[in-house]
Amino acid sequence: MRYEKLELLFRLVLDMQNSYHGVSIQWIMDEYEVSRSTAIRMKDMIARLFPVEEIELPETRIKKWKLNKFNTANMIAFSSEEIAELERSRSVMKNYNITNSTDLIGLIITKINSINKQKAMKTDVEAMLEAEGYARRQFPKRKISLETLEVVSECLKAYKCMEFEYTNKKGETRNVKVQPYAIIYGENTLLLAYNEYSKGFRHYYFHMIKNPKVSEDYFDKDETFNLEEYLSRSFGVFQEEPMDIELLFSKEVAEAVLEYNLHSTQQMTQNPDGTVTVKMKTGGRNEICWHLFKWGKNVKIIAPQELIDNYKKLLDDAIGTI
Repeated sequence: MRYEKLELLFRLVLDMQNSYHGVSIQWIMDEYEVSRSTAIRMKDMIARLFPVEEIELPETRIKKWKLNKFNTANMIAFSSEEIAELERSRSVMKNYNITNSTDLIGLIITKINSINKQKAMKTDVEAMLEAEGYARRQFPKRKISLETLEVVSECLKAYKCMEFEYTNKKGETRNVKVQPYAIIYGENTLLLAYNEYSKGFRHYYFHMIKNPKVSEDYFDKDETFNLEEYLSRSFGVFQEEPMDIELLFSKEVAEAVLEYNLHSTQQMTQNPDGTVTVKMKTGGRNEICWHLFKWGKNVKIIAPQELIDNYKKLLDDAIGTI
């Protein structure tokens, strides 16, 4: 336990060194899952040993701290396990067509290898990846415009608005100006942005964005916005009013279901007859049904009725095309 606390402190030193805007007490609490009093003690311990600069954001009056005029480079070493993890991440990103991050991680690995003193590191990393038998997963995915990614990345870093032409599913094209908040990767890569005109967050398909450019206008990011909380309200990427969902899986797939992470709000119960009941609260009717199709006759929707009706409609539509 004592060594774990030391590791947390050292990690916080690195975070305070690398953070441009500094870290707040609330950030320390969330990142390290500690109480407020513990977060304050961790910050104070580091402040007694290192040159810490205090920053107060005038618009929010939130105090943050970062390390000033201190170099941790000589305190850091890279293990073969850490570099192998970077290689895995690069492979996954390449598979998802996230080309900008793939190239950047490759550059990071090159820089790390250039300063590492351990000659056997490359051999160790190759052996670990080969032993795991990593293979690229094949599935349909749209190509991502590098130009769009670069513009979005610049807007995200500088808190600048983004302007582009957008064609919706109806084929209607219009000029859009939004405040970018995040990129959501998947089969379809989406831009999550706040639209002042419609006064809400909207999803924009990357492949429907044309002529993107960085606006001269800055925006104040909503500090209360939490991406993880936002995404938890949907099963996939589409935001809908959350439903109380109950599913019943047969005993034939019970073992697989118990090891499956369907949603962050899920509650699983193994019943006396071997079946598994899953309850969760989320939106995304179509995406839920699309996922349930893969379980075939081994899953039954217990509630709500609107999800049952939606499932039947999608089945009928599919059968009608045969």
